[in-house]
Amino acid sequence: MSLRVSWVEARFNRPPLPVMSGLGVLTSGILTAGILTTVATIVTVTVPIASLANPVPQPVPQSDLPSTSAQTTPATPASAPGSQPQAQPAQAIPRRGVILTPSAPTRTIIPPPTTAFPYEEAYTLGPGDEIQLEIFDVPELSGATAGRYIVQLDGSINLTWAGTISVQGLTLKQAQDRIEAAYSPFIRDPLVTASVVNTRSLRISLAGEVKRPGAYVISPEGATDNRILVEGTSAGGGVANQWPTVTKAIQAAGGITQFADLRRVQVRRPLPDGSLEVIDLNLWELLRTGELAQDIRLRDRDTLLIPTATTLNDSEALVIGGANFSPQTIRVNVIGEVPTPGVIEVPANTPMNQVLLAAGGFLRPRARTSEVELIRLNSNGTAIRRSVSMDLAAGINDATNPALRDYDTIIVSRNGATTARDNVDNVLAPVDAIVGVFDTFFGVFDTLGIINN
Repeated sequence: MSLRVSWVEARFNRPPLPVMSGLGVLTSGILTAGILTTVATIVTVTVPIASLANPVPQPVPQSDLPSTSAQTTPATPASAPGSQPQAQPAQAIPRRGVILTPSAPTRTIIPPPTTAFPYEEAYTLGPGDEIQLEIFDVPELSGATAGRYIVQLDGSINLTWAGTISVQGLTLKQAQDRIEAAYSPFIRDPLVTASVVNTRSLRISLAGEVKRPGAYVISPEGATDNRILVEGTSAGGGVANQWPTVTKAIQAAGGITQFADLRRVQVRRPLPDGSLEVIDLNLWELLRTGELAQDIRLRDRDTLLIPTATTLNDSEALVIGGANFSPQTIRVNVIGEVPTPGVIEVPANTPMNQVLLAAGGFLRPRARTSEVELIRLNSNGTAIRRSVSMDLAAGINDATNPALRDYDTIIVSRNGATTARDNVDNVLAPVDAIVGVFDTFFGVFDTLGIINN
């Protein structure tokens, strides 16, 4: 008891209590035990959790009293009353390796656009469509035999029992509701499911900057004069698995021209009530960011209009020329000092040096190999003529090896020596003609022997 009492007194920096006898000793022991319990409780509560999981050896408190048999470590020398306790040596904290948890992949959710695309609604029925009805618990009016109907030219179908109803311009859900209403006098709570078995041919027109503008009739089975859809139908002989989109329609029309403005493409769609819906598209965003929402599906009687661009820089021309709805080949005219001048058909975005090589290269020693002329048509009907310093080893660049566009013309001129020689030949050509006449005249006399006689 006296050992623990002395340790508590040392912790609180107080002088040792005098030895008391009798009741005084007992009272002092009880008070000291209470203080010790409080200190132990505080020490226990404030121990870090990490020390519980990985206990660190703590120094054993030393007392200023003589050591007893209950102590397992030797006691330090007693300190004088009123003196400060000696500082304990700092214990080295064991180093622990920390394994960092790898960060999870970053995911970003882009909210949907504020305005949806109303032109991507469900398919609407029209003349020529064939639908099949399935009426719950009424097999005599359902199935491939009794439940099939073809939409007539006026947009109506003739239902068994119910008679004629119009489905022109309705979606399948709207047609189901109208058919259920028609059968409600004959069937209690009819439940109708409608599906399109065979679709009608679509009629669309293309105008503006396309190779072959005009009207197109499209069949989902591909048996049309101008095929836009992918050939083949579903396993059950139903609708084709791809409907025509804007880019597929442009492909069927031969692709866009070099003057097409892809930022202001329009689809003009007639609505069932007689109004006209104008849909503005930006196909440049489709090429730049791959935004498929710009490549909408076409509907019957749609008109696709591609306007003329006012300006088009070379970098955009390279991107547009590589698009799948641009022409795969372009026609370039090469004239001048080349072995095979004329119109050459090359892939889109072909550089000038490859076109010259396709024409046989420079005709030496007559051609000027350092510079050629390029003539390019503008959208307003004018033309630009500029000189290009040729570098056959250079990559595609606008200065020495530009990428060519459709209907570009390359002129390979004569060099200085060839020009001078040709000018001399032109001056002496009349003299050569006169000398040639005399040569011919004297040759005739010589043949006849007149001069010798």
